[in-house]
Amino acid sequence: MNIADISNAIKSLFNITRQPAPEIPGMLMAIGCTQKPGLSTVVSTGNIVKALSKHNIPTDPLPDGSENKTVALVIAVVEEVFRAIREDANIQVAHMPGAISVLSTGANSGGPVVSQGININFSKGQAIIQ
Repeated sequence: MNIADISNAIKSLFNITRQPAPEIPGMLMAIGCTQKPGLSTVVSTGNIVKALSKHNIPTDPLPDGSENKTVALVIAVVEEVFRAIREDANIQVAHMPGAISVLSTGANSGGPVVSQGININFSKGQAIIQ
């Protein structure tokens, strides 16, 4: 395999189209998001080390008792990736016109008043990734 073959193989990977993520109903997101435990470097590092062991990649301390550098590398990478996700990620939310509906009630001298409405412009919001 030459450089041109490798380059073409990499280019072909970018041509594979991925389907968009499925849309999750707002009610499920609002209820489900509060139940998620959040990111954990310890849990993810443990999962990666367990996967390394399944592939017969040594993860135990070295025979002289010193730290296994493979595990140290995994810890460093996971900690940095999680730091970048928490501190550098920019998550934004947008709603299509008509996505937000409003029902309000009130009263005046003529009696009760009910009104309905929707957003007529795109709206934005912010979120925190944990």
